[in-house]
Amino acid sequence: MKMIASLAIASILSSGAFAVEFPPPVDRAVEFSEVQQILRDNCIKCHGEEKVKSDLKLNNKEDAMKGGTDGPCIIPGNSAGSLLIALCVSETDDFEVMPNKGDLLTPEQIGVLRTWIDKGAEWPEGVVIPEPEPEFPIQAHVENLPEDWVVEATGQKGPLAKWELNTTDLKGPDGEPSIVLSEINDETSSTYNLLWTPKRQFENGSISVLVKALSGEDDQGGGVMWRVKDKDNYYVARYNPLEKNFRYYVVIEGRRKQIISVDVEADAKAWNELRIEQEGNNFTGYLNGVKLLEATDDRMPGAGGVGYWTKADASTAFCRSKIEPK
Repeated sequence: MKMIASLAIASILSSGAFAVEFPPPVDRAVEFSEVQQILRDNCIKCHGEEKVKSDLKLNNKEDAMKGGTDGPCIIPGNSAGSLLIALCVSETDDFEVMPNKGDLLTPEQIGVLRTWIDKGAEWPEGVVIPEPEPEFPIQAHVENLPEDWVVEATGQKGPLAKWELNTTDLKGPDGEPSIVLSEINDETSSTYNLLWTPKRQFENGSISVLVKALSGEDDQGGGVMWRVKDKDNYYVARYNPLEKNFRYYVVIEGRRKQIISVDVEADAKAWNELRIEQEGNNFTGYLNGVKLLEATDDRMPGAGGVGYWTKADASTAFCRSKIEPK
């Protein structure tokens, strides 16, 4: 988060920098346990004991009320003037909307925090919010894949998906084996399932792959990732036969930002060829040999890994991958 240390919270909010309407406080009593859960799930990873961004700790009463680099972020009795609420709603050139990874707070959650602050922001003495424990193992379920391939997820809230090399019942058009996301274990609709390798570095050139949508109610199809720095930072181009569109995104700190989209329809049950060409900051995307996307983006420079990408419950097969770096 970009912070301006000399800028007081009152001047930030009164200046209209956050020119959005806040969700209203909830019209009911709020227990601190509810507030604690919201802070633990969304804030403590970056504002706890282990990691302290902007010198702001939100895991204990004294530090939370003291605030961080930009002064107080919780003003008891004044949720509309509290930076904590503003940062959960909007962003400016100097402030990113929080949390900057994963899902944003819902209007209900923001309303809970507003009611708690407006009622005095009472925090029981001695209560320290613990760091959230990882709910699921990092160890991935991979069958028959090379060791340098990594199974991960962006926005993971459930167990990782199962990917496997299929050489029997789901072959490519010429009988070649396919790589299949065969089992969805995370039912969260905002999770991005990743299979990628950091060993194959790519910056400029072309990548092509055949993609076949197998199933999915929330999402279908998938695409390729490139210039992958880690599970939260990469480019992705994907085709979704359910939505009937072809899109190009950049994912930064776990948040997906659409760059360009085009409506297109192809045979959802067939193998469809997806190809991207990257030269510097220029991108071109093809579906079944037809150029559909052209864009320029500077947000993910330099070389990175390559891989496959699906969203939510999309079960997808990939084959005939071809990487031609320049």
